[in-house]
Amino acid sequence: MMRHEGGGPVSPAVADAGVLPGEGPTRDLDRYVETLFDDDAHLPVSTEWVWTPELHRSVMTRLRAGSGPGTRSIHTYVCDIRKTPGTYRAGRRTELRNDREVMEATDHWVERWVEGTDSTLAASILGYGIEAAVRQYDRGRAAAWYALWRRCRTGRPVRRHRGFSTFMEGGVDDCPDCVRDMDRLAACGFDQAAAELLDAGGPAAEWPEQDVRLVAWVTAQRHPRSRLFAQLGADRVWYIDLFRSSVIVFDGRSITAPPVPVTLNPGSDADFVADATGCDQRVVAFSGKHTYRAAQRYGRHVLLVGGTYYPSRGQAEMDYSVWLSPPTAGEAAGLVEDFAASLPRSFRRVPIWSDPGRGSVMRKYSGEAAVGVWGSHWATGYQGARLDREFADEEEAIAALEAQEIGWLQAGKVLGNLYLRMPEPKPGRNDTGASP
Repeated sequence: MMRHEGGGPVSPAVADAGVLPGEGPTRDLDRYVETLFDDDAHLPVSTEWVWTPELHRSVMTRLRAGSGPGTRSIHTYVCDIRKTPGTYRAGRRTELRNDREVMEATDHWVERWVEGTDSTLAASILGYGIEAAVRQYDRGRAAAWYALWRRCRTGRPVRRHRGFSTFMEGGVDDCPDCVRDMDRLAACGFDQAAAELLDAGGPAAEWPEQDVRLVAWVTAQRHPRSRLFAQLGADRVWYIDLFRSSVIVFDGRSITAPPVPVTLNPGSDADFVADATGCDQRVVAFSGKHTYRAAQRYGRHVLLVGGTYYPSRGQAEMDYSVWLSPPTAGEAAGLVEDFAASLPRSFRRVPIWSDPGRGSVMRKYSGEAAVGVWGSHWATGYQGARLDREFADEEEAIAALEAQEIGWLQAGKVLGNLYLRMPEPKPGRNDTGASP
């Protein structure tokens, strides 16, 4: 998949349409903006695929130069850019939220809004603006736009919240709970609740997740999604954010950036293992049969990964991969120990290569079949696992696989998933597979 200069992925259809921002005949930003503002033209591709800060500035310049509210153009624009595809890695998608840009476009539309505007388009624009304003903890805009949005709504209010996100994450409709929460937001009720929590204090690792989310939202406009690990000695808890696009740290008093360099979902892991000859430390834990968390250390670089089991697809899929790069290997080893010591209670550590009762720990690297160790054999296969290469003993099988892993990583491949698989027995020499 191609990538535009802003770093996001670009589909082949975009390149073929000749509308990528930038230089050259196939990168005509002005042409794309003209199409966005032409009522009779159809965008050759969704705005989300070509969005860049430069495109946003060009769109806003065109809007401000116009005489009307630009309802149709703004609706198309904010509907697309509210979720912009970000990093693609080993089949996983990280979504970015252009909240400030959505708010800027919505603000412009509200200033020029006139009675008689199509209520469906108006409600849609305002809805996206409200969600962004709530996530960004902009109390004034959120409350004012919510009042306008409810005027534009047709039909009866919903009785129950319909969104998958919480209110503080931008899950807003016109149910009684959201009406109450919007009033509380406008009246600074959430500020007061966060201040009371901070005054009460306590070790960061002992804070309930909902309390951390509230403090993060109010004080830093951030949204912790899931806990990576805790550093009990340093009184810090590390989190992946809501959109899996950054890492944040809570120290019991405030939300801060990580204290060591962090790289989230890189396109290649080669730079982190350039001088490595093997993996220095591993921790593997599973919750149930498939959901997992793991850590692998190469010198001073630590790779953390986590995956969730999806029943509809019958497998676990990786949610994130994070490289932590402290100054020394000793500090990196300490982070792995912190990770292991703070695993959730539902996660059970398993041997790093295989568990007799649960199977081989299979590792899937990009472009390769999943592979693990089972006794003196390698176990290979994506959905199942079959005994493949045979070695003199288990130690030799492990050494060979570690060497293969380093080769793949140094060639630019990435760890994309983990599995627990019970390999099928290797057929006997006289076993023809026929039924008795």
